[in-house]
Amino acid sequence: MPQRHLLDNRALMKTSHLLYLGVCIFLATGCTTLPRASSPAARPPAAVASASADLLIISAVYGSGTGYADVTYRVNDLLHQPDIEFFARPEWLQTDPTPGWNKALVIIYEFKGQRRTFTCGEGGRVSAGILIEEAKK
Repeated sequence: MPQRHLLDNRALMKTSHLLYLGVCIFLATGCTTLPRASSPAARPPAAVASASADLLIISAVYGSGTGYADVTYRVNDLLHQPDIEFFARPEWLQTDPTPGWNKALVIIYEFKGQRRTFTCGEGGRVSAGILIEEAKK
């Protein structure tokens, strides 16, 4: 029985990597749209710290398998609130595209003109500071 469990985990990891790659390609090819930065809806609130002002969320999806939800506007809203940290969980993202299954949050963003990808599993910690630190690596 333990051997079957090990094989199931390997298949799950392979599927997760392929899913991540597919989501990245989907997002990178421009299949989602956001308002231009010059529109009022895309501008962060005035109280945002200067480092966060250089952070532009291009797209964000949350889910697993074939069930993904576009959470771009929710993630953008959370990340541009001063000193907020949130978790990749249905309660924070206000959606649960695959109830009962572990999900991933994939954020495509730009920091100082450089496009980046941030991924975390369900329950992963997310903040503007974390994205900015990842972009500096």
